Amino acid sequence: MPVISGSIPNLINGVSQQPFALRLASQAEEQINGFSSIVEGLTKRPPTRHVAKLINSLPENAHVHIINRDAAERYVVVAFNGDLRVYGFDGVERTVNFPHGKGYLANTSASFGAVTVADYTFFLNKDVTVAMSPETKAGRPPEGIVFVRQGNYACKYRIIVDGQAVAEKITSQTDPNDIQSSKIAQDLAAIINSWGSMVASVIGSTIHIRRADSLGFSLTTEDSLGDTGLVCMTKQTQTFANLPARAVQGYQVEISGTPGNPYDNFWVEYDQAGSGGNNGVWREIAAPGRQIAFDPATMPHVLVREANGSFTFKQADWEKCAAGSDETTPRPSFVGQRISDIFFYRNRLGFISDESVIFSRSAKFFNFWRETATDLLDTDPIDITTSHVKVSILRHAIPFNESLLLFSDQTQFMLGAGEVLTPSGVSLDQVTEFETSSRAKPVGAGQFVYFCTSRGEFTGVREYYIDGSTKTNNANDVTNHVPRYIRGKVFKLCASTNEDMLVALSDTDRDTLYVYKYYNSGQEKVQSSWSRWKLQPGDVILNAEFIESTLWLIVRRADGVYLDRLNIEPGVTDPGMAFVVHLDRRITEAQAEARFYYPQPNVTHIVLPYVPPDPKAVVIVARPGGSVPAGKVMPYKLIWNGAVWVYEVAGNLTHFYAGITYELRYTFSPFLIREDAPGGGRVANTEGRIQVRRCLLNYAETGYFRVEVTPYRRETQVYPFTGRIVGSGMNRLGQVNVETGSFRFSVMASNMNVKIELVNDTHLPSRHLNLDWEALYTVRTKRMQ
Repeated sequence: MPVISGSIPNLINGVSQQPFALRLASQAEEQINGFSSIVEGLTKRPPTRHVAKLINSLPENAHVHIINRDAAERYVVVAFNGDLRVYGFDGVERTVNFPHGKGYLANTSASFGAVTVADYTFFLNKDVTVAMSPETKAGRPPEGIVFVRQGNYACKYRIIVDGQAVAEKITSQTDPNDIQSSKIAQDLAAIINSWGSMVASVIGSTIHIRRADSLGFSLTTEDSLGDTGLVCMTKQTQTFANLPARAVQGYQVEISGTPGNPYDNFWVEYDQAGSGGNNGVWREIAAPGRQIAFDPATMPHVLVREANGSFTFKQADWEKCAAGSDETTPRPSFVGQRISDIFFYRNRLGFISDESVIFSRSAKFFNFWRETATDLLDTDPIDITTSHVKVSILRHAIPFNESLLLFSDQTQFMLGAGEVLTPSGVSLDQVTEFETSSRAKPVGAGQFVYFCTSRGEFTGVREYYIDGSTKTNNANDVTNHVPRYIRGKVFKLCASTNEDMLVALSDTDRDTLYVYKYYNSGQEKVQSSWSRWKLQPGDVILNAEFIESTLWLIVRRADGVYLDRLNIEPGVTDPGMAFVVHLDRRITEAQAEARFYYPQPNVTHIVLPYVPPDPKAVVIVARPGGSVPAGKVMPYKLIWNGAVWVYEVAGNLTHFYAGITYELRYTFSPFLIREDAPGGGRVANTEGRIQVRRCLLNYAETGYFRVEVTPYRRETQVYPFTGRIVGSGMNRLGQVNVETGSFRFSVMASNMNVKIELVNDTHLPSRHLNLDWEALYTVRTKRMQ
């Protein structure tokens, strides 16, 4: 029965649900409130820090959006029960004005989406069908114009209305004044007006004609210059060159273009003041009678930060159609459909609707209409539809690798473009086919995009990337070793590229953050760690968002909705201390609701800014700056004054942390002998019996932990480490000690019939590096290679 030894090189690869023989040595059975770091090893997760109370109550399906304007201005927007409110990160509610009411908010909160651009937050209700407004391009009553293009001696000019000549003039053979185009126009207009049933006016060389009774009429002209001296039109002419230089203000005419081709037609309108000179200009317009405006009540609304610090939630001023007809400049494809996502990409506002992606005009986020019907400009809107054998209703759009990645339920598409995103240079290609859960929007993290997949009662997560060697798109399942770990449906993903970390929120475990910590070295994934961070029982996490290395949480509790934060930055310590005080909902004395010192009987009364679920679970720790040694836990007397709990501490406590303890619990996988496999790698040797005798746990900068060893059907043995080592220079009386070294504990059980756990349920830090174990090994056979 030889004595053998083995080791776990590190504790940074989180949980694995694989059979124990297939796991890595560095993977655990369970990890709760532990942070896996390739730099620091396994540590206790950072504490949540109380920031502010926002509101007394919110439903679980409330939509929460965080506006990160800059370091000084950050806001929380909540939409629920047909209402919308805005709170600063200081907890103070901001005034929100509703000039157009709250009708757009009257739907399930889970159907909302939002994207912030500068001081504008575009707010989307995914259940509202976009409609056109009844507003149309105003037309004009029946009218016509006759343009005297040229005058000549002894020429006949005739204007015919409804088949009858209403004006005729023969110019002089010798008088040069009589052949001026303006003189011809004036003489013909005078003759028309003499009829009484017609009204004519002259603008330069142009005659404007209408009936006195405003009824319609036909208009033709004749002249002895081969019918080139006069040009007439009512509502249509074939070429733009036929238009006179001057016309009546607002005159509208259609340029028909090629006969039989409805797609080269366009409408123009005369603007007398357009050029600033004697002549106006012909401007392109929308076809008269065409619907030209979206119904703003059905389009995404905007939440605008005003200069005085208040907010306005209102209908947006969407641009109207300014050119073309329904054939030449068709409506955006989202009209008559619901918008399923809203995003910002390459200086364009984008919508996803059904199977289409629609972009606004470049740098004009409120304009989804082409500028002209005569040409397709690079700045025009983009409206492109997927092409696939399957029905591909698009759900989400994520910028990725200098392009746009689009997700449907079963297929992923890539919107490609050149250096500039233009209507003529854009393409939408199917790249991969992975089933996707549409509940949580995918999130980009550097060279990866993470998205969820449904696994019955559980959720998986895939890591989308472009393979650097093959240049192909792929999505690895990063939960393939924990397929039944994330319970329920994930409704939110957020990622930090600073910390190589992904957080998932589930609709089943509302008090839990599912944390994925990863690290890639070139093409090799060095770390792929899943674990759970649990808050206090009864907490409901409504939203989570990373801003740099800080995770901001919106949490609903029994006494209200709170804003908390976790600082994930590695190596951080509390000011004046060698470690971080690990207390959830942690506050300092400045955040206390009240703090009173009573000289007689020399006690300090402290009132917390929140109601803890278990008042006795609160811990008060002295921090630097006061008369009490930093890190000392202060005993207290709990007093109910009829309204709040009061914590009475002896002495004048001026500097302290207060919060609720939480527990780190790490359960080791069974210890195994691992050998080199013939084909490479390592394989577990499960032959024989391994009777574990003792373990040596290496730690650093640790103040407390304990090891709980529970052999099968035997009592649990507890081995505590208090941070104090006899003879150590760090062991100073009256101060909190953190030590670095090795901790030996006994097991004396079979590797398959023992549960070994690391536990830290105090405010002190613990940092675990690796573990060596020693065992008696009994084998009846010898493996042959």
